[in-house]
Amino acid sequence: MQEELTYEQAMQRLEEFAAQMEHQQVSVDELAPLLTEAQTLLQFCKEQLYAAEKSCQSLLDVNENA
Repeated sequence: MQEELTYEQAMQRLEEFAAQMEHQQVSVDELAPLLTEAQTLLQFCKEQLYAAEKSCQSLLDVNENA
């Protein structure tokens, strides 16, 4: 996976996976690697969301104390 992947790019890739699965466009041979990549992308997205939430909470805490 690219080091400079954005949250939006990761989500788009996950949406592509979902569409392929919905339309049964994934062969058995492709399934395991796609699921591994999807797992990695999901973890990346969770980390990005957590970091954004933490940053927003810090800003809100600073504003409350001002």
